[in-house]
Amino acid sequence: MNDKIGEFISEKNIVLNLGALNQSDAIQKLATVLKKNGYIDDVLAFQNDVLEREKASTTGIGNELAIPHGKSTHVIQTTMMFARNEEGIEWNSLDGSKVKNIFLMAVSPEDKGNEHLKMLATLSGELMDDDFVEAIKKADSKENILKILQKRGNER
Repeated sequence: MNDKIGEFISEKNIVLNLGALNQSDAIQKLATVLKKNGYIDDVLAFQNDVLEREKASTTGIGNELAIPHGKSTHVIQTTMMFARNEEGIEWNSLDGSKVKNIFLMAVSPEDKGNEHLKMLATLSGELMDDDFVEAIKKADSKENILKILQKRGNER
């Protein structure tokens, strides 16, 4: 892998108005999109796998961001999603902020090596860059978000 976020996300996996009421609802809505797009085979089972992972430690990293992820037998193909929720969601974030921007990673156990760890490390590095985070927060279309993700990956 070239450690490019853009390789793991497509426009169909970007949701701008998620409309989730809470963390569980957000994961379910994202899982529903993944199922529709052919990346997972069972919404509820994948949701449960992600929420189990969340119990180990929060993925609410602060600054209105969360990076939930789950390695699940229900993932057909490893992928990433981005979603924005206009209303902040309680996520037990490290800084106490409510989450509005979610990067969800769905990881297949069939992945060889540690591709998902590389994807998570790359994303985590980008999310420490204030310019990147502000660009994502201000992006007003799926196309613009995808361009930001692809551009950043190509600069590295």
